[in-house]
Amino acid sequence: MADLRLVGVTDDGARLILERADGGQEHVAVDERLRSLLRRPTAQATQTQLDLESRLSPREIQARIRSGQSPDEVAIEAGISVERVERFAGPIQHEREYIAQEAAKVSVRRDDHGAVMLLGELVGQRLEQRGVPRDGMHWDAWRRDDGGWEVRLDYLAAGKERSAEWVYDPARRTMTADDDEARWLREEEPTAAVTPLRSVRAVDDAAKNAEPEPPEEAVAETEPIVKSGTQEAIDVLLRGRETVPDAPPTKRKKKASVPSWDEILFGSRKPE
Repeated sequence: MADLRLVGVTDDGARLILERADGGQEHVAVDERLRSLLRRPTAQATQTQLDLESRLSPREIQARIRSGQSPDEVAIEAGISVERVERFAGPIQHEREYIAQEAAKVSVRRDDHGAVMLLGELVGQRLEQRGVPRDGMHWDAWRRDDGGWEVRLDYLAAGKERSAEWVYDPARRTMTADDDEARWLREEEPTAAVTPLRSVRAVDDAAKNAEPEPPEEAVAETEPIVKSGTQEAIDVLLRGRETVPDAPPTKRKKKASVPSWDEILFGSRKPE
């Protein structure tokens, strides 16, 4: 089959002029079927039609997908079908998946043998020990307004949907916990509220200062110590001590137990 190249149309417009590789020419009649094919919109015309119908440009659609919106949400905002949004969302969704995968590869610490542990490995081990399967962990990422990336891990624990979020810096390859669950997954226990404590001496001094003065009657009934001799003074002191009952021992209150983060998340203590 010879290759033909369109070189023009006849003067009356009834035929197309095609040229063969050897320089010869062929003519093709312009019938109604050919005219209908020529009237079909081109890809550029289709794109122009989309721009006119959508309230968002393709660049704006991709920016919203990159910031974390779903194709369904963008389709509603743009006023077009989800299928049309997905034509522009595909590359951006792959970008988000790539960023999430790279964030999970950030080195966080070394294990007991000195080997470097990655965030994804550490998190996976901690959750697997508590019954969360690997296929139940879903990583996602989206661009923040400040240019950084928010990385989130969604998982099901103790029958509840949970998530942990970090801030990822691709240039420095650093991950910063953005909530308590992210800190817990990196074995950084949330900081508990600390109640200021007073010294025992300060408490005793305050108690002494708060004690009321004894009534005058009680002072009057106390036998005075006279200067009649040392033995008489000792006897008076001994009699006064015998009249004062010993104070009952004070029961020390049991310190309240603060639940660990494992108990908060899973309802039980961390297994030994």
